[in-house]
Amino acid sequence: MAHHDEHWVEVRDEPRHRRRFENEFVRVYDVLIPPGDTTRYHRHTEDTFYVAVNEATVRDRTWGEDESRTGTAVAGSCLCRPHRSRPLIHQVHNLGAHEMRLIGAEIKATPGHSTAAPLEAAGHTLTLERDRLRVYELALEPGESTGAITYGFASLTVLLSVATLALRHADGQERTVIHAPGDVLWQPGPLSLSITNVGEQRCHAAIGEWR
Repeated sequence: MAHHDEHWVEVRDEPRHRRRFENEFVRVYDVLIPPGDTTRYHRHTEDTFYVAVNEATVRDRTWGEDESRTGTAVAGSCLCRPHRSRPLIHQVHNLGAHEMRLIGAEIKATPGHSTAAPLEAAGHTLTLERDRLRVYELALEPGESTGAITYGFASLTVLLSVATLALRHADGQERTVIHAPGDVLWQPGPLSLSITNVGEQRCHAAIGEWR
C-alpha cells in the first residue's frame, strides 16, 4: 500500500498540530483534524501527555508499516506515551463525522519541586500514574468546592467543559474565571487555593502533575 507522504516531519512542523505555548518544561499543541482529513507522517520524541477534548475515531498508521490501527478515544480520556525512550513516527486519519480535537503536552523537563504522594483533595481523582506524570480528574458539580487545597507541584490543566470558577487564593485574593473546553493552564509551582464551581453546569478538567 502506498503511503500518503514520502517523508515525515517533526511534530512541531505538522500543520494539524498547532502550537499553543512553550517554556522550558512543557510544549503544548492543539491537534485539530477535520472529518476525513489526515495528518502528515510526523515524529514524536518527547514523553507526551494527551487529553481528548472530544470523542474521536481515528485510524493510526506507523511509518513503514502497511497495517493500521483503528480506535475511538472517549472525550476526556488521558494518555501518557513514553516517546523519549520509544520515538514514534505515525500518521492519523479522522474517521469520524466531527473535528478531532486533542491537546498534546510534551514533558520537556521536570521542575525542582514535586510531591511524593498523590494529591488527595475533594473533587480530584487520580486516574493515571507514570514515571514523569500523574493525572487527576477534576469534577465539580454546580455549587461544589474543593475546599482549601495545595498543589505542591507544577501542573498543566486542560478544561473539558465550560466552567465558571471562583478562585480564592491563600493570600485572600479572589477572582472568577470562565473557561471553555480545550483551554489550557500551566502552573509552574506550588499553589494554595480553593476552587468553587459557581456556574450552572458540571466542571470537568484533567490535571497533569509534572514529576
